[in-house]
Amino acid sequence: MTSETNKTSLTLEEAFNLAVEHYQQGEKETARNIFEQVLVAAPDSLPVLQVLSVLDMEDHAFNAAEAKLRHAQSLAPQDLSLQLDLAIAIKAQGRNKEALLVLEDLLSADPANVSALQLRQELTALMGQRGASQRDKKQLDVIQQQKKLQFDKEIDETLKAIDTLMAQHHNVQAEQLILAVLALDENNIATLQKWVQLLMVQDKNVEAAHQLKRLLQLDPTDDLAAILLSKAYARLKDYRNGRIVCQDFIRHAGEHPQIEKQWFVMCVKDSHWIQGEQLGKSLIQRFPDDNDIIYMYAVCCFQLLRTRYNYTIEAMQHTLEYIDKAKVGASDKRYTELSRYQIEVTWYFGEITKVEQLIKQVLTSNPDDDEIIWLSHYIHLHRNQWEQYYPTHELGTTNGKRLANTDKLPRWTIEHPLNEHLLVLPEQGVGDEIRNYHNLSFLLRYTDKLYVACDARLVPLLEQAFPTITYIPQQRISDNHEIIIPAEIGQYITSWIPVGSIGAEIYRKEGKHWDSPHYAVFPSELKQHWQDKVDAQHSGSGLKIGISWRSGLGSASRNINFLKTHEVAHFIKQFPDATFYNLQYGECSKELKKIEKLSGVKVIQLEGLDLRDDFLATAAVMDSLDVVFTAPTAVHMLTVTTTTPCYVYGAGSNESNFAEPTEYFGDMDEKQEFLFRFPPLMANKYPMIEAISQRIKTDLTD
Repeated sequence: MTSETNKTSLTLEEAFNLAVEHYQQGEKETARNIFEQVLVAAPDSLPVLQVLSVLDMEDHAFNAAEAKLRHAQSLAPQDLSLQLDLAIAIKAQGRNKEALLVLEDLLSADPANVSALQLRQELTALMGQRGASQRDKKQLDVIQQQKKLQFDKEIDETLKAIDTLMAQHHNVQAEQLILAVLALDENNIATLQKWVQLLMVQDKNVEAAHQLKRLLQLDPTDDLAAILLSKAYARLKDYRNGRIVCQDFIRHAGEHPQIEKQWFVMCVKDSHWIQGEQLGKSLIQRFPDDNDIIYMYAVCCFQLLRTRYNYTIEAMQHTLEYIDKAKVGASDKRYTELSRYQIEVTWYFGEITKVEQLIKQVLTSNPDDDEIIWLSHYIHLHRNQWEQYYPTHELGTTNGKRLANTDKLPRWTIEHPLNEHLLVLPEQGVGDEIRNYHNLSFLLRYTDKLYVACDARLVPLLEQAFPTITYIPQQRISDNHEIIIPAEIGQYITSWIPVGSIGAEIYRKEGKHWDSPHYAVFPSELKQHWQDKVDAQHSGSGLKIGISWRSGLGSASRNINFLKTHEVAHFIKQFPDATFYNLQYGECSKELKKIEKLSGVKVIQLEGLDLRDDFLATAAVMDSLDVVFTAPTAVHMLTVTTTTPCYVYGAGSNESNFAEPTEYFGDMDEKQEFLFRFPPLMANKYPMIEAISQRIKTDLTD
């Protein structure tokens, strides 16, 4: 025959298939035209007669459909599907009795035909034959139950086969069987669970999460699905959604130990310490002997202590209590991790001898634990044990605590030739950078060219001090921010060194720690500008004192290194004739008002001075003062770049004598840097403040 749609000669089969394609694409009229052409060429084609009868019924042409079906039935009287379609067409014309007779013939040949029974039930109900209709319904229920039991049995056998295939790692064949079952019942829960297991075994976590969400939609109380979905999110490092899954399940279903524990795991992995601590506290009350819960709770307590600066005796003792509990029966990995936390909290207590003992205990069983050895550098620094300090401090470049170059260039040492093009990397914070740039002059003598990657805010200060150096400004967005070196500079670099490691080279060669005590240089106009501003605010008698009392983190007001406002006010009261200038960067207006109220003295805020970002101008102000009193922050480090004496207070250990200053990397008189260490948990800091005040008076006014 020839199809009028494309004028191409087609076989009957090809024409039939073409018509089916048109029908599937929604082109019913085109499909009908082709089917009718095929019927003209083959008037006894059963498939065409049946399809056209369906199209007739869709168009409500039930008489035409009946005629085609009767013709088809005469050709194939044993075809029960034709009889069913004929009964439907007759019923649609309102001839219920006649349709019922057709169905009786069909059911005599196939008594369990579900479609025929359903249609007969409808007809008997329409005809008012309630008894017959109820009998049909009962018969249908029995047949459907039998089929369901048979289907369930077949699925059960298939699931056992799937288990066998999975155990033998025949994952492809297992998945084929799973998909075959789901093709028959797409929401079969047992099969979906098997598919999830298979996907997770293959680390296909995205697909597994999708199927697990389907399972929870089918049954929101499916605890296994909730646990597995949270674990799938954990594998994808999507801890937030892992938490939400558990949280939502508990909200709707109530307490569930496994899911609450999984929720706790997600909190810890997501560094969600506050929620984790609250959840852990509740779980420990119910499961006081669960080692996993105790471990995670100890981690949360420690991280809250560290991140919220809540260094109170109660908080630290509570943290140590649960660290001790968590260490009982802990794995080697957890034991070492908890020991690090224990060492740090014990250090906060100022118990330096106990810290040494703890470090020795860990190193006895793990002598190569770099992180524990790294922690010991704090003790060596505190005790000025330089031969031990520098090697342990250097471990920070290999264990990720400090920055290191990742381009596999050699690390610079004093033994390198003088023609090196050396890259100097920054340290973790701007204060450490400022302190260590005292040693750039040392590198200038031993290299051909120096490149310094530094906080962008420091470039104006450093350019004045070391104009021959090329600076690579960095916008630091986090402590582990990657240092970016432009390609046009990187191609010339031959070696690298962190700025905090220069002191080790100087100590190794010369036995001292700093190359030069002061390096700040100021343009004459800038220096005069700020000198005039400082002098204009001076009372005319007494010292000009700059003060700072904490870091830039407002939340750190209770940090053991810092003073509270009433303590700052007490310091101010020791100098009734002095003029005080604010060097505290960050928002501190409320604190300044409180200090003024407590001391009766207004601390001067110099107009136009950007304490956070303009380090050159801030250093010029410091250079115009008589003395600076500060916590161990960037203010301390910046003051020491000038010739102004700096009196620093900071937590030491229980062995510390707060009445006498101690050296901090070298001769304190040469650098005019006087560090007063006090026991960390000293409740009354007034005696220390008075001792520092007396030292200032002795050094500067007597």
